[in-house]
Amino acid sequence: MKVPQNALLPQYERQTDYFDYFGGVEQQVQELQDKKLKAGLQKTYLLETVDSGRPSDRPPVPQIFERSNLKAVPLKHDSDTYLIATDAGERVALLEEVDSRYLALYTLLPSNQSDQLVHSAVSVNPFLDHLWLSSQSFLSLWSQVLSNNSGRRYGKITFEHESVYDAPEAEEGEYLPEERRASRFTMVDRIEVINQKMNPLQEQYSPLASITQLRIPGQGRGGHDLYFDGKLTNRSDSFSDHRATLYGVTDLYRALTKRVEQQLWLSGAGALGESGFGSVAEIIFSKSLPEDVFKRWIINLFNNRRNRFRITGYPTWLSDTKVHANAIDQHLWQPLVLELTQDRVVAVLPHGTCGNSINRLVSNIQRFIDPKVKAYIGDTEYGALIEDVAV
Repeated sequence: MKVPQNALLPQYERQTDYFDYFGGVEQQVQELQDKKLKAGLQKTYLLETVDSGRPSDRPPVPQIFERSNLKAVPLKHDSDTYLIATDAGERVALLEEVDSRYLALYTLLPSNQSDQLVHSAVSVNPFLDHLWLSSQSFLSLWSQVLSNNSGRRYGKITFEHESVYDAPEAEEGEYLPEERRASRFTMVDRIEVINQKMNPLQEQYSPLASITQLRIPGQGRGGHDLYFDGKLTNRSDSFSDHRATLYGVTDLYRALTKRVEQQLWLSGAGALGESGFGSVAEIIFSKSLPEDVFKRWIINLFNNRRNRFRITGYPTWLSDTKVHANAIDQHLWQPLVLELTQDRVVAVLPHGTCGNSINRLVSNIQRFIDPKVKAYIGDTEYGALIEDVAV
């Protein structure tokens, strides 16, 4: 890709120098925020890596990003912050270790280039994953927006559901784009108006149960656009406010993922007999999937190494509408056992499975299969876990 010169980062030795740069201390970035240059807005991608809780138990950051064909060079005066460069030596991003589990990648690349960069880095790397925000997570963040802001401020929520498995791939060229349901609806209005209208709309039209983007208002002008895969675009006039927002999102997500893992091992204590092999997560569809949709989803899930769900494995068809699979989560190559039918997905997860696997599964099923799906870990509903940590 041809990187715009004004999107490349300068060479500094301190984290604070880069944060000042992103904040508009340099004239170039100030002009960028005024939309006078062709480079993109400043944006951040939140990523998850090995979840041991101790940095010494995971590969060093440069080694992790080497697997993605990127160079991560620690700053001279801040060893937990890295300059990310391509093989060609282009300085395209800054990486901060938020903690031992979560990373923040800051960049000025245009969105089409930054999205491609991060997606490519994650897709080939078992030590990296996106943050996967379900609709339940967005609703929790929306509650915080309501609590922390005047109802007269403007907000933005995007609902998106794409039925990618409704039409056979071999026949896609025969369909007009509007003949496959791809619902995308954005509400931009005062926060009080959005809150008043949102629930009735979701009840009337099920795709609106799938939330994929939320604007979190800034302390001053504008706000921060948060996407379902952990991307956060700074549309405010303050980088420090942007960074505070991303830390708040990470705090919620960290607490949720830990709570999911606690529930997994709690529910697994006696779920599968005395062997202690693992615990059960169940995802129930709001209505049975049509048989043709179910079959296309399963075929894509296990025959496409880079499928949206980051799962690979060997399915056994027990009937036309029931599949058993010994599978592998491509994040950390963790094993899991799946049983899939038109009505539900049952996942048996061995002890130590990363909670992000559940977040990813729920988020992607909402977006591409069933917006109103319900998930349970043991006997506890997934949404209730989010409510617990958000209090």
